[in-house]
Amino acid sequence: MLKPTHENIINAADRISKFQDISPCILQSGLSDIIGSQTYVKIEYLNPVRSFKLRGAVNLVQQLKESKTISRILTASTGNHGAAMSFACREFGMPITVGVPINADRKKTELIAGFGGQLEFIGNDLDDTKEIMLRDPLDPYHVFIEDGSSPEIVAGTATIGLEILKQVENLDTLIVPVGNGALIGGIGTLVKDKNPDIRIIGIQAELASCMALSFKMGRPIDTKSCSTFAGGMAVRVAIPEAVDLLLNVVDEMLLVSEDEMKSAMALYYRCTQEIVEGAGAAALAAALRYPDKIQNQTICLVATGANIDPQLKQDIFGNLN
Repeated sequence: MLKPTHENIINAADRISKFQDISPCILQSGLSDIIGSQTYVKIEYLNPVRSFKLRGAVNLVQQLKESKTISRILTASTGNHGAAMSFACREFGMPITVGVPINADRKKTELIAGFGGQLEFIGNDLDDTKEIMLRDPLDPYHVFIEDGSSPEIVAGTATIGLEILKQVENLDTLIVPVGNGALIGGIGTLVKDKNPDIRIIGIQAELASCMALSFKMGRPIDTKSCSTFAGGMAVRVAIPEAVDLLLNVVDEMLLVSEDEMKSAMALYYRCTQEIVEGAGAAALAAALRYPDKIQNQTICLVATGANIDPQLKQDIFGNLN
């Protein structure tokens, strides 16, 4: 079962506090004027791995280390999850192998290597990489971690919701990017338990929509491809446990296009002087595309990460330093 208990979340918050402070949640007046709602941004890219993934990773790896039954962790990632897991494994002295797609974002693979993760470039996308890594039986002292099906990772992401409710008064709607569902599953669990009237809206890329389709159909639905540039959302195989949690804590799932995410990245920079990656701008892209769903509300957008491939940065921002 993925849904964390309140005790799981509080214990996760304690573990996470040793590696990052409570992340800022800032009222952005420029975005508020454009969107037509009081718009807060929960900034999840100011920690050592520059993404929200640190939370679940340190919560999970500390517990695996304390179990004394695991000698190596394996995982598959498009980048941020692998970087966070590598960071946590370095901190707790645990070896890790990270499989990444052959076309993985260079900025993110450099982070993985920088934190000591052993990289394997295999497969054409995340789910292909995972399938290849699991073809052969694992050593009994090794464990494969799937981001979207780890209860410890979901408990870690739930701490974001815990913080938001203390930072934003009278919150109406929370907008969250969705890849495999661990982020929105954790946040949604905490927020709905505390205040079920707050709407939780999940956002996926039109080119990687398996979780949105699963939400619509009420069961796991896979897609044939996930060719979005937003690596943090590039998932084509829906994890059944993650879908179950999504159906339990999410009110609506919406889609945004590639161009909309790129435009949102540029707008976010103009309003904040900070650059976020594609998934990090997806919530903003949705607020701009679906204004009728949030007009005159107090909303919070989760800016999930800021690890952007140098070539993509050049394409969107030109010669910006």
